[in-house]
Amino acid sequence: MTENVEAVKAEETVKAEAAEPAKNPLEKSVTFTVSAKALRDGTEAEIKRYGKKAKMPGFRPGHVPAATVRAMYGQQAYMDTLNQLVGQAYEKAVADAKLAVAGQPEIKPEEGAEGEDLKFIATVECMPEFELPSFAGLECKRYTCDVTDAEVQKTIDIMVKQRAKYEAEEGRRAQAEDRVTVNFKGTKDGVAFAGGTADGFVFVLAQGQMLPEFEAAVTGLAAGEKKAFDLTFPAEYSAKDLAGQTVQFEVEAVKVEKPIYPTVDDEFAKSLGLESAEKMREEVLKNLQREVKARVTARTKAEVMDQLTKLATFPLPKMIVAQEQENLAATAARDMAARGMDPKKMPKLPLEIFADQADKRVRLGLLVGKLVSAEQLAATEADVKPMVEEVASAYEDPKSVVEQMMKDRNALANMYNIATENKVVEFVLGKAKTTEEKLAFDKLMTGVPQF
Repeated sequence: MTENVEAVKAEETVKAEAAEPAKNPLEKSVTFTVSAKALRDGTEAEIKRYGKKAKMPGFRPGHVPAATVRAMYGQQAYMDTLNQLVGQAYEKAVADAKLAVAGQPEIKPEEGAEGEDLKFIATVECMPEFELPSFAGLECKRYTCDVTDAEVQKTIDIMVKQRAKYEAEEGRRAQAEDRVTVNFKGTKDGVAFAGGTADGFVFVLAQGQMLPEFEAAVTGLAAGEKKAFDLTFPAEYSAKDLAGQTVQFEVEAVKVEKPIYPTVDDEFAKSLGLESAEKMREEVLKNLQREVKARVTARTKAEVMDQLTKLATFPLPKMIVAQEQENLAATAARDMAARGMDPKKMPKLPLEIFADQADKRVRLGLLVGKLVSAEQLAATEADVKPMVEEVASAYEDPKSVVEQMMKDRNALANMYNIATENKVVEFVLGKAKTTEEKLAFDKLMTGVPQF
């Protein structure tokens, strides 16, 4: 009795596993016919074409007997003609059915009597059909950020520090912003570890170049003094064998140099290629405003696009998503190669890791594409020209840069794409529940641009 019950359960399990997979809602089928007469006539014409070029010992080119040409090329002529006719009939069937095909079809012949017209059925994925959603329910933010005199001065201070000169001072104890030269040796359980030993190593204190514990140990040392100390590496440290580990360091201060900062005056400005200190402040302000504008625009755009993706709930063509995964994998491989990795030694990246990103990109692309078409949001030259001029304004000869960029097809295409995206963002913000949020300068800027 127990065995029978277990057998029934096993059978039920097998039935559950053998359930039919869910049908792809984007799959469509079309049937079409290839005329038997057109196939015969086309095959004969193809055989004659082969016959004009056929070569065979004992015969001049083009004078091989017809029966021999048919035996040599008949099958090939038949297949060439059939493939051509099938392609033409399939294209017509798709056009008649008004299908927006997303990939290559799977074409299968249907059974039929010899000599009759040939019937085929083609199964193909199509682009999804969907209505544009309402954007009224979206909650979006438009980010802003002010650039004040304080930000300008902070940037100038950084510029000054970047151009500091250093001089040794006898008996000086290392402090913030001093340049120090040290010898050090790191050990773990008494054994030196890779990258933990150096002589004549130079760095500036309080610039974040070294781990805080290391800088704290060096601070206060004078040339010739030594110190031993423990240091615990952060858990996320790049060297996995050291991450989260406590090691011992011995450090010796070889040289301690104090910074000598240039005076911010007209001479300093001229060393940067600017006319005066006043002109320098104006240029710093312009550059910061340009950078801030780019960053708040990018942040606003990213969040709007993320909101749009949530509205794109339609099914996606598997072929297009798969192709996007391959594109992302290829881009990642190129990025790794650009960073110095040997392409021959790089592991093959599994496409699965790009699945979510590919899904999001395709989904967003289809929705935005339809929105651009429906609302006529495609960028025009009137949209692009001011963007080009803004980019060119950062150069010494803006006019020539504008002319060059307007002639560069790749650069211009990129500008048109960006301008179109900007118009999409503005359209959505105008329809959604949009609030303005002012960001602090330091929060927005992860780094200050170099001048």
